[in-house]
Amino acid sequence: MTGKLWTVIVVLAGITSVPARTQSADMRVAPPVSAVASAKAYWAGISVADAKASAKWYQQKLHFYIYKTMDLPEHHLKIVFLDLNGFSLELIQFAGAMSFEVVKKRVPELTDRDRLLGFVKLGFQIAEVDALAAELKRDGTKLLMEPTEDREFHDRFLMLQDPDGNVLQFFQKLK
Repeated sequence: MTGKLWTVIVVLAGITSVPARTQSADMRVAPPVSAVASAKAYWAGISVADAKASAKWYQQKLHFYIYKTMDLPEHHLKIVFLDLNGFSLELIQFAGAMSFEVVKKRVPELTDRDRLLGFVKLGFQIAEVDALAAELKRDGTKLLMEPTEDREFHDRFLMLQDPDGNVLQFFQKLK
């Protein structure tokens, strides 16, 4: 997965407008007046195999905290609600959900998770990418992409995967 250009970036964590990094020079036009003009990213939900185990990972590795859990047997799902600096992440465990590995066995030509439609990654802006990389490495977390400078977008970023293969990108703006 490293070295691929991903065209979808979801930047969550205190950003109140579309960041310039997602727009090319020819796309920078005034946004239309709309009912969503004041929208701010508030939460995202991702599918996981084991909500409780994934929540523990997010707590230990990234310092999220659990603020609510739901067990909905009539809907065959469990949800753990996490928070990080006002951003909520819902870890949703659907009974009978299939992992990428299972899908890949059923569809052999699907060799890369990036080719599936839907969720690609979550992005978080932070103050210091290298400090996070060092912290993650100290407790044995493998990075999907080491801290890398992106001169085009004037930022430095790293990427990692959660236990279910969901990609998380952390970036810092460079001066």
